[in-house]
Amino acid sequence: MRLMGLDVGSRTVGVAVSDPLGWTAQGLEIIRINEDKEQFGIARLKELVKQYEVTAFVLGLPKNMNNSIGPRAEK
Repeated sequence: MRLMGLDVGSRTVGVAVSDPLGWTAQGLEIIRINEDKEQFGIARLKELVKQYEVTAFVLGLPKNMNNSIGPRAEK
């Protein structure tokens, strides 16, 4: 089972992938996005999913230092 981690920001998406056993993860790349132009990097994510045979995703939840939900998470 290989997992892909996504850290979605307003301008970039950080991508990481786990080892085949799902024990550790390594950063792969940063995909630039443009929300105004509806460019979200979907084509590149599809390529990476196929290349690494990803079976599930883990999404980052942006929280503030006091553990409250950050403004990016509310979008």
